[in-house]
Amino acid sequence: MRRRFPTPIQHAFLGLALLLWISPAYACRYSVRDAGFVDLGTHSFRLRSRFSQGLSEIQRAALLQKARVLLSDSNISVVELSDSTDSQHPPGFLLEADTGQGLSIPVGKGSSAEFEVALHSIASSPTRDRLYQEALRAYAVVLLIEGTDTSANLRARADAQTAIEATTRLLASMPKPVSDPPQQISLTPDQQTREAVLLWGLGLDPALTDGPRIVLVYGRGRRLGVPLEGPLITQTALRDRLILIGQDCECDLDRAWLRGPLLPGRWTLYLQKTALIQLGFDPSNPMVRAEISRIVERGPQVGQRKRPPSSTQALGYSEDAVETSGDSPSVDDPPEVTDLLPKKQIASTQDDSRINQDTGTKPSHWAWGLLGITLLVALSAGSWFAFKAIRR
Repeated sequence: MRRRFPTPIQHAFLGLALLLWISPAYACRYSVRDAGFVDLGTHSFRLRSRFSQGLSEIQRAALLQKARVLLSDSNISVVELSDSTDSQHPPGFLLEADTGQGLSIPVGKGSSAEFEVALHSIASSPTRDRLYQEALRAYAVVLLIEGTDTSANLRARADAQTAIEATTRLLASMPKPVSDPPQQISLTPDQQTREAVLLWGLGLDPALTDGPRIVLVYGRGRRLGVPLEGPLITQTALRDRLILIGQDCECDLDRAWLRGPLLPGRWTLYLQKTALIQLGFDPSNPMVRAEISRIVERGPQVGQRKRPPSSTQALGYSEDAVETSGDSPSVDDPPEVTDLLPKKQIASTQDDSRINQDTGTKPSHWAWGLLGITLLVALSAGSWFAFKAIRR
């Protein structure tokens, strides 16, 4: 029996179908929020112990072993320090960041029980546990650290809620939509006394302040940009930063926004499994970490716009600005909202019915170019084979 082989025309159509099937692979698969779940190993902490002279060698070894076990699933490594010998260096822990900044955590008289209690407070805290849970479930978290000025706290809370509502209306049009909108968490002055590690890890002074402070947290407890304080807390600034979290990590934004520090804390096995289920990929996979690291380290795109956003642009009005080559990127100012979303999506912030419902991932410019060239070559080859077959 004679075997039939596909004709050249069939080969061409098969190749075209294959290209169309694999074309989504050329698009960026990760949003800024997705990248926030990946630990790139660039933000780590060291925990040093200053033991009191009253502790025996057995007690010290037991405390160090307990610390290593308790912090084995965290981004905190345990290092032993010399004994406490004077009043300037009382018994306790010293938490150090890779930036060189440190937080001293005293433990009273330095008993073994006091060391153990302090160790648990370093590993986790109620607010940090809630931040991890909410960042897994929701789009992002707006953390309001209240001050002693009650009226200022109320204004900051209202601004944050308005920004959350504006962002929620755009969630369906994001490259990778998230069903749960941003959540707001308030940290009262009384709670702040027990959250020194959290506040220090966010880049804040743990001491109580008069005015409120706001930090955006997403992904694996990653901070977005610098904390906002005083007059910097506005609806526009908060909304623009929230919108940025949902953008394609391959879009024309400053990669510095993807390098926010991670909170010091435990990323437990339960959190890892939950992230895998909700995200559809494993953030701890070495290949994923390598790909996200490549995106983060690539730097800003050519022609990237650096001018900070304005409230009129996010509400549907925009003007074109003349670019200057001397502009330098600033982590304090996010890219323009009109640079991140199509104008018809931005204009529909106040009209949900007009939001573009296209929820697919957006291919980057090089991906479209590569796909176009490949399709052109495939069609040309198919046409040539078809012509040769007809002449036969």
